[in-house]
This record gives sequence, structure tokens and C-alpha cells, in this order.
Amino acid sequence: MYKYKLDFTTAQKNKGLTNTELAKRMKVSVSTITYLKGRGAVDFDTLTKLCQVLEVEPADLFVKTIVE
Repeated sequence: MYKYKLDFTTAQKNKGLTNTELAKRMKVSVSTITYLKGRGAVDFDTLTKLCQVLEVEPADLFVKTIVE
């Protein structure tokens, strides 16, 4: 069985964005960015904004792990 976790740290670094800059471009709070990084859960609208700002596809932001 597989589990998918949201991980946009690499994409964010590649764009050279701090959490504050990313939040501003997404029009969300910095606490939302922190929440997304810690929790890994995201709704569709937020995922869409994140992909647009980071210029990536949704599949680029998820890490697949094996759950035993």
C-alpha cells in the first residue's frame, strides 16, 4: 500500500521563495504555509494556487511512500 504526502520544499527552494514570499504570492497567511508543510493535507484550490506560483504540476508536489 502507498501513502502520498505533500512536499513542496524543493520546488519552493528552486523558485527562491521564503515562506513569507510564497504566502504573499498565493494570497494566504504564512501560518497556512506552515500548516501545509507540517500536515501535508491540502484542498484543491490551495493546491492549484501552489502549483501556479511554483510553476509545477500537482504530481511534482507529492512524495509516495510504502506503508506496511
